[in-house]
Amino acid sequence: MSDVYMVYASEDRGIAEEVYGHLEKLWDVWWDDKIVGPFSRAIEDQIPKSKCMVLLLSESSRAKDTVLDELRLAKESELDILIARLDHCKAPYQYGGYSCCSMVDWDGDSDHAGFSQLMRKIATVVPPAMPPKRPISIADSELKLPRLFYSISSYNTSIKPSEAVQALRALQAPSILVSAYDLVSKREPEKMIIELKRYQKSGGFILLDSGAYEASRLEDKGWCVEDFNEAVTNTPHDYVFCFDKMNPSSGKKELVKQVIHAVLRDQKTTSSPVLPIVHAPPLKKGGYKLQDLPYIFHEISKVLKPPMIAIPERELGAGIVARAKMISAIRQELSKLPHYQPIHVLGTGHPWAIAILVAAGADSFDGLEWCRYSLDADFEQISHFHLFDLVGNLDPTVEFAANVAIHNLNYLNSFNRNMQEMVGQEKVEAWVTGILSLKSREPLEKLKVHYPGIFE
Repeated sequence: MSDVYMVYASEDRGIAEEVYGHLEKLWDVWWDDKIVGPFSRAIEDQIPKSKCMVLLLSESSRAKDTVLDELRLAKESELDILIARLDHCKAPYQYGGYSCCSMVDWDGDSDHAGFSQLMRKIATVVPPAMPPKRPISIADSELKLPRLFYSISSYNTSIKPSEAVQALRALQAPSILVSAYDLVSKREPEKMIIELKRYQKSGGFILLDSGAYEASRLEDKGWCVEDFNEAVTNTPHDYVFCFDKMNPSSGKKELVKQVIHAVLRDQKTTSSPVLPIVHAPPLKKGGYKLQDLPYIFHEISKVLKPPMIAIPERELGAGIVARAKMISAIRQELSKLPHYQPIHVLGTGHPWAIAILVAAGADSFDGLEWCRYSLDADFEQISHFHLFDLVGNLDPTVEFAANVAIHNLNYLNSFNRNMQEMVGQEKVEAWVTGILSLKSREPLEKLKVHYPGIFE
């Protein structure tokens, strides 16, 4: 039994071979290249056993009696018939009412809009037999995955935003997240914008956040989409999160519509990709409504296919085990799509949390830990920023804050490279085991007890 039965004209064999090459990575695809023995007998045997039919429609295929016979057999077998139009011809009689995916200008790229639509349609009928693999990188190979973005904020940190950008550029931090809240004219961001331009010119990747975090913490109810648009327009960036609604609709379908609307609205302000942020609806008694998150992520990804979808870590559950389980549930639902959808977890800079959530299926993170705490490479100590002189070595030629930042960034850059290398080699389990067992096996053993699914 095959997942997909592909029909085409011999004149279109070159295109059919390319389509087959992409589809067979995710589904069991049958086409006439597999025929051994009598042609008609193989077709009559295979069509009823298939789950759907893909017709590569062209002037050549619509005129073929054999193609029309295969369509008739598919219809009699009650197969879903999915049509990919290769040129501007009309569909054969009786099939004109079927929706078509336009692949008129397809160049063989799996990211082509029409081909992506075909993949989504197939996935609706037949979930992929093999879940799509995490890519090595995104953003035209600029961002290796998994990835930690160093967050920069004026709220409750020990380094001014402009100085933080300067330090991160000097230490060659590959990617940063900056808040739109700090980049509107009323906060006089000129110095920071200059530093961001220098950082981007040096090869750094800038992810612009919506500013909702700072506005909520400072109880600034005046922060609005117009302020956000100003920051987006005037600030250099490579990706930008949409202006998010912190208290979304409790209905899952309405929440999906709200997020998609926000992305499409904000996309009018910038030529850079706009990324969706999902917020779990808060419950009256505390906590969040979590059960709909897998569906919400799936539907947003199906429509937008964005480079990343983000959610705050705190809205994934009460503790790291609950959060890891929720990421796993989201990843499991996303695996039903024909493309890999990266997940970004907002507000996660602790190495243990990153390691566990990577194993659960998350892909990128951002955090302020690098400028709030003193991180120890052996995890003997994660101290307050201002206790660094008790646990670290000070360089008397550099200011105190710079000492801590250099110490943290040297460690985290190494952590990030090691994480990417181990995930690329498919050694996630060994990597997480090593991270959690540096001082004691107790955290690892507790994780295995409460979340056995994270390891085989």
